[in-house]
Amino acid sequence: MRSQFFGNGIVAPSQSVATAVLCATVLCASEAGAQLKVGSVRIDVTGARSVAIAMPTRKGSAARVLPTAERYLGVPYRWGGTSPRTGFDCSGFVQYVFAKHGTRLPRTSREMASSGTRLRPAWSALQPGDLVMFAEPGERISHVAIYAGRRRIIHASGSGRSVRYDALDTKRGRWFARRLVSARRVSSGGKALVNDLLARHAADLGVRAFQLDPPDKAPPP
Repeated sequence: MRSQFFGNGIVAPSQSVATAVLCATVLCASEAGAQLKVGSVRIDVTGARSVAIAMPTRKGSAARVLPTAERYLGVPYRWGGTSPRTGFDCSGFVQYVFAKHGTRLPRTSREMASSGTRLRPAWSALQPGDLVMFAEPGERISHVAIYAGRRRIIHASGSGRSVRYDALDTKRGRWFARRLVSARRVSSGGKALVNDLLARHAADLGVRAFQLDPPDKAPPP
């Protein structure tokens, strides 16, 4: 969306919004507390020289992590690995990718399952960039991936031996699809940060509340 710059430090994202900003600036001189709305953009006039523009939240912003995740395609799987130099395990990969975008996640898939916003664990409810967690029948969560859209996931897979894409409509992908048990949408700060700090505190106390994620047992590629 194009932006236009106006006096007094006002930045308008489109021509229609720019027009509304000019109107709002005129209103400032005579009517404090006025409000204009252009489509989904709200403009609040809060004082003689103050105009606040509230832009709508862009849907799918979590998808920004996907180009970052793709940089590490082919990095070898390594249990306990947390960087491209040493290799990744599933949660180490997800944690590393989201950290590149300022989002601090806890270390294991089970801890990540309590971060961010809970989603219905159904593929139709997901957007690219959402986290998806898997578990063997009757077992605890043991694997995490990033949903990439078009019924694909990107993850560090022990059975796949590297960071890779898996399509959910393949034989291998159906193994994961049947084991989806949780989905989360995360952003910087908030609950993810709190959980990370709690995990660090537990480590400082020598408490190993969670074991690292084991390699997945999906059919090999």
